[in-house]
Amino acid sequence: MPAAPPDLLVVSSVNGHGGQEGLRLIEALRDRPELVATPVVIGGKLDVVGGGAGSTAAALLAAGFDAVFDDGAGLTSFRSFVRALPARAGAAIGAP
Repeated sequence: MPAAPPDLLVVSSVNGHGGQEGLRLIEALRDRPELVATPVVIGGKLDVVGGGAGSTAAALLAAGFDAVFDDGAGLTSFRSFVRALPARAGAAIGAP
């Protein structure tokens, strides 16, 4: 029996290359049939330029990420996203 797909994939970037590398990653993930419907989010320091978070986030969302969380936004929006997931995913992550 094949393993069940994950409830959520979370990608974190600390080096400022998340915007570029995230585009390649989401393409590879979405090419896998078992991950097409899996929620995938990315957050952290997404670019090295600064101030381009809006355009970087838009590109990542257009490429297939379900949500983008900029490093300056804190955890509130991420927690809200997790709470909105089906019960099994939210419980697995320990969402408050």
